Amino acid sequence: MHTPNQPSPMLKAIDLMRVNIEELNLPDLEAHVIEVIDTIAALNDYINGPLPKSHNALLNAHQLNRKLCLHMARVRDLINARKAAHAMVVASGCLFDRRL
Repeated sequence: MHTPNQPSPMLKAIDLMRVNIEELNLPDLEAHVIEVIDTIAALNDYINGPLPKSHNALLNAHQLNRKLCLHMARVRDLINARKAAHAMVVASGCLFDRRL
């Protein structure tokens, strides 16, 4: 679960989805992916855990889990686009150097 010093997985999920991923560079995006994966796992642990939960708490956790998975897809698309753009720049630089 979580310790009193750490935010709940629901709060962590909300914070992660508020991050402006468009402004992150590639290493920061890759670190963000790890945080998102860990939070998805924590949400799943909460949902499937043995502690009693209200119906609304379960609905909220499922909704946050779904939204965080959609956020993860956007982050991965952005990572792939940045890697492709970097590869194109490197390839065009290599072609440009051969012409000289």
